[in-house]
Amino acid sequence: MAAVHRARAAVLAGRSTVAGVPIAAELVSGWAGVQPVALRTLYRAFAAEVTPAAAAAASDGDRARRSKLVYLRRRPPGATRCGRATTRTCRFWCCRRAGRRSRPG
Repeated sequence: MAAVHRARAAVLAGRSTVAGVPIAAELVSGWAGVQPVALRTLYRAFAAEVTPAAAAAASDGDRARRSKLVYLRRRPPGATRCGRATTRTCRFWCCRRAGRRSRPG
């Protein structure tokens, strides 16, 4: 984030490089003529717009992105108290203690 802030400040100052590295032309054209902002403002803007999965991917890679995806944290829809879906052929079989399994009627 600090690198983005430095690059943006360099563009606003009229430079096309920062720390000896050229700034991409699309960033220069996008930042031309805008108001300078504080580093904390950039942090707040990115926190509001970037999903946790995208932030994890930027810092730690694709495995971290997959671990932060929303669908991995939700319960499956239609799950019963034991975690299995209620269907006609299997209804609370995993919750029964003993005895012969039979098809519920």
